[in-house]
Amino acid sequence: MAGDRRVVRTKAALTAALFELLGEKDFSKISITELTRRADVDRKTFYLHYQTADEILEEFYEESLRHLHDSIEREGIFRGPSIDMVAFFRVLCGLVSQDMPLFRRLAQGGGYTYFMERIRTLLREGMEDFFRRQGGHSEAELQLLGEFYAAAVMRAYLIWLRGELDMDETHLAETVGKAVSGALPL
Repeated sequence: MAGDRRVVRTKAALTAALFELLGEKDFSKISITELTRRADVDRKTFYLHYQTADEILEEFYEESLRHLHDSIEREGIFRGPSIDMVAFFRVLCGLVSQDMPLFRRLAQGGGYTYFMERIRTLLREGMEDFFRRQGGHSEAELQLLGEFYAAAVMRAYLIWLRGELDMDETHLAETVGKAVSGALPL
């Protein structure tokens, strides 16, 4: 049991050190030596848990994605008579707002692609299921609709997260929600 606590503490220290370093420099410029020094962890100990610093990010993203998926299910975002895009953004922004500066730094660098793709996949699958329940679409059409909406929504979210869009998260969610539901005037 004590070993498990040490593992948790070591991984937490490495994650915190990585996030601190990300505030100072690009991910690709962070060395394992620098990371282990900042975390006050021996290099050998690092390699007991990870092969690369990428694995720390992947572990963080996987945990975040589990929370996002659970929140999407709990909110029933894709189960109602329409897709609740406002609720989708609320849960996504709730997750990201826990450490907005970190997520913004990641979004501006290259390390965010994996995470965004996984969120896009969650969104695409939810939309495909929603449209499937509506009926009248072939599997190819379902795939196209899911991909189209998920790509558009995630691109809008990414430019907002990068700070390229001067809009608060509620306005973003409402505008994208209207676009997805077809309520925006053309």
